[in-house]
Amino acid sequence: LIMKHKIPFLACFLAFSVAPVFGDEEGFVPLFNGKDLEGWTSAKSKGEGDTGPYSVNKEEKAIHVYAGEKQGSEQVTDCLNTNKSYSHYILRLEYKWLENRFAPRADWDRDAGLLFHVHGDLTKVWPLSLEMQIGETPGDSFPKRRFHTGDLFVLGGNLRVDAPRKDKRYDPEGKWETGRSGPTTLGVEKPKGEWNEMEIQVHGSEKAIFILNGETVYEIRNFTQKVNGEKKPLSEGHIGLQAEWAELLYRNIRIKELKPEKE
Repeated sequence: LIMKHKIPFLACFLAFSVAPVFGDEEGFVPLFNGKDLEGWTSAKSKGEGDTGPYSVNKEEKAIHVYAGEKQGSEQVTDCLNTNKSYSHYILRLEYKWLENRFAPRADWDRDAGLLFHVHGDLTKVWPLSLEMQIGETPGDSFPKRRFHTGDLFVLGGNLRVDAPRKDKRYDPEGKWETGRSGPTTLGVEKPKGEWNEMEIQVHGSEKAIFILNGETVYEIRNFTQKVNGEKKPLSEGHIGLQAEWAELLYRNIRIKELKPEKE
């Protein structure tokens, strides 16, 4: 009788004490090993050992963007892409803004991005892809220079997605329309210096869901591209992390590949 009570209590305690931030972690594998950038390639890499503005912060076990660069100094943009392509998966990561910003955007809101279905020329800093924006502009603000985590960017003139919109903004109750980039009013970033949790759920060309700190902030469907004038599904690609004139860390990057959903 004593053991029957002790085992459930112990199980509950362990579940509470080691519960992952994002919930169920079964089936996830790391995309970043915390030691080096094996499996990733910088768009501007000049060869083996050149990782552009990306390095590893071993203390934080994170990818460090613009480590050691002086506030206000002029820096280049870049994109760090996975060597492997993916189609159906859940990707989870954490990011944290650090202090420094760089010319020519040293006084702008901080900006970066998580890219998926990256394809074409991987030496381009902004490759053909879909993007979940990373940025510190509040979601209910609509300034000229807006960078809010959760906004959608479609990088490529021949790429299109469907999304529910109202007043040109994402609205889960809005009318589904075919288009390109668009802001969301949803999602709240944690203060600078704190870790934010991101998740994208990608199902080939059918659907993707953006999640910020546990809140669904965007959903898109029906990803297409024009190839030689013919519209075709955009169903796979690399994953990319942007470097865009603001110092930050990316960590706990892991992926769970999924089986395609049955029609």
